[in-house]
Amino acid sequence: MPMRARRKQTFTNSLRVVTPLLIMAGCLFALTRQADLPHFHDLLGLLTQVPAPHWIGALGATVLSFWALGRYDAVAHRHLRSGIDDRTARRAGMAAIAFSQAVGFGLFSGSFARWRLLPQLNPLLSAQLTGFVGITFMTALAVICGIFLILVGPSWGMRLVGGGILFAAIAAVGLCFLHPEWRIRGLRLRFPSVQAILALALWTMMDVTFAGVALWLLLPVGHGIGLDVLLTAYFLALGLAIISSSPGGAGPLELAMLTLLPGADPATLVAGLLAFRAVYYALPAMLAGAVLLWPRLLRHGSAMPDPWETGDLGCDLRPAASQPFVRPQAETAVLLQNGGHVMAFGLNQVALLDSPQLSAVLFDPISGRQDEIPAALRAHALSRNAAACFYKCSARTALAARQEGWKILRVAQDAILAPETFTVEGSKHRQLRRKLRHAEKAGLQVEPAWGTLPLTQMAQVDAAWTRQHGGARGTTMGQFEPGYVAIQMTCLAWLEDRLVGFMTFHRAADEWCLDLVRQLPGAPDGTAHALICTAVEAARDAGVRRLSLASVPDHRFSARFDGGLRQFKSCFAPTWEARYMAAPSWAQMGLAIAEMTRLVHRPARPEAAMAQIDMLQDPIPDDTVENAVAAKRTA
Repeated sequence: MPMRARRKQTFTNSLRVVTPLLIMAGCLFALTRQADLPHFHDLLGLLTQVPAPHWIGALGATVLSFWALGRYDAVAHRHLRSGIDDRTARRAGMAAIAFSQAVGFGLFSGSFARWRLLPQLNPLLSAQLTGFVGITFMTALAVICGIFLILVGPSWGMRLVGGGILFAAIAAVGLCFLHPEWRIRGLRLRFPSVQAILALALWTMMDVTFAGVALWLLLPVGHGIGLDVLLTAYFLALGLAIISSSPGGAGPLELAMLTLLPGADPATLVAGLLAFRAVYYALPAMLAGAVLLWPRLLRHGSAMPDPWETGDLGCDLRPAASQPFVRPQAETAVLLQNGGHVMAFGLNQVALLDSPQLSAVLFDPISGRQDEIPAALRAHALSRNAAACFYKCSARTALAARQEGWKILRVAQDAILAPETFTVEGSKHRQLRRKLRHAEKAGLQVEPAWGTLPLTQMAQVDAAWTRQHGGARGTTMGQFEPGYVAIQMTCLAWLEDRLVGFMTFHRAADEWCLDLVRQLPGAPDGTAHALICTAVEAARDAGVRRLSLASVPDHRFSARFDGGLRQFKSCFAPTWEARYMAAPSWAQMGLAIAEMTRLVHRPARPEAAMAQIDMLQDPIPDDTVENAVAAKRTA
């Protein structure tokens, strides 16, 4: 490094250290000039007026405040995916915050403490944790100040400021939900999930409220300051103290409190702050110092993990292409495109989709016992600061979740056909026969495609369909992509030598499920009906016992989203099977519905199924999805 740059860096580092000390000295000087304070022994005399129960109450409030801070650190560890279990993260967080708030220089002291107590973290990740905690804490504290200004602001102007802060916070949460990740010049910025934001806000509220209660209890008798007024002043003063980075916030905290509470007796207020520093700063700092000297104290008693947080079954993440070909539902093959994966909770395999806000098990479990999955899924979601849900599961899986206390909501119905017994005869299929006659009269030729697919023409049909419908949905519905449709069963509709429509079906050993439905604008009436009838005949020839036409909405608002799907599928007189959503609470249910809606209407770019298969390095079992690819290629 050049000498000039080295001197500049040395000056910058020195300035970072000296500035908080100068701020502290300046504030203490201003404090002595602003208030006529008694001597130190007179302040100690005022503290004798604090009743013993108040001292005990302040100690209890301090414990609760640091308990909340520990939970705050656990959320930060989950967001940054440090791999540290919650119990250890909570203990290290409490010790690091107790140490850093006493010595000041928060970023440096907090990073050092976390790195010292958690040697498995590298210095960079320790600094990231400290920075994340600091930034989100100040943001949450600003929102809390805004709320209190609205409630107890002394003027309409202050309440208006509080309302502006609250409005900005709500807008920021909406932005985090709609755009959970940003890329700025190659830097990936991942915002906290909504669940993490709410948890951080809760723990911040508990922390600063209990700290404020401890200060209020330690004020000498007869101070005459209401708890609501003191809390508002303390929240604002705490923010200024944290920004200053002075040791223990000394100086800025006292000066801000005296400024914000002009009617309070300065001697009484400073005496209470002195006692508060002894209880809330000095005592935790002493305990944190002991832990920093002997880090083994932190890990004592942490050998047994918390089963609620880690799950009893263990988990194993597997590629989407590893799902077995012999499985209950063919529709789980959509994982090949939506970025999902197969998760093994013990011996139970599920189709799992992890998004920024949600960990969702799609459809029924691939294998295993339904009753063992809810607790494991909830633990997995908790480890990601995400909500948990089952999406479009059967009544049996929904019942297993309900027995675990989960909330259940009926959201859809699947249309199921039995190829062995399906026929177009009878009064139930009168509308279907009329549509088929229209297609036949127009000269439509429909055939199953067992060999090479006309991918160029299929892409043209898909592009025309997408333009007509304003874009394709995704996540739980497929999008056209050559590698993806190559492993599906496909039916093609031709007018002479022109492709006018096609359908693709997910395949499993005993079930096919409708996926892509594409046809050109102006295609002959009955094209879609003829494609499905051809697929039913192909499934019968292949010995497949179930053919699913996929689901239609089934809730009070379903008429707005149906788009004629139910009427179209009813032409085939299917058996309707209910599908449900399940979540641990109604709050998580609402978040899951919002996130699934976002993912369906704003899908990510589809991933190539064949690329996923080629990326697998381990040998592939004979009964996996890839076996279907080989079978189709040789058919």
